[in-house]
Amino acid sequence: MDKSTKNMDEQELEIQKLAADINPSQDVVPDSLAEATTVPLDDDELGGNATEEDVKKNNDK
Repeated sequence: MDKSTKNMDEQELEIQKLAADINPSQDVVPDSLAEATTVPLDDDELGGNATEEDVKKNNDK
């Protein structure tokens, strides 16, 4: 039992390390010029999903 608990702790530490590595709020230096010059979009700016009604409207035109 002690060994599985130790392994679990090591895995949890690895997960925390990886999560901290990819956490965008802590990343202050951009990885590329594109990342530095691109503004993140808000959720409402992403747009919606196409519905069957949208497709029918576009086919009628």
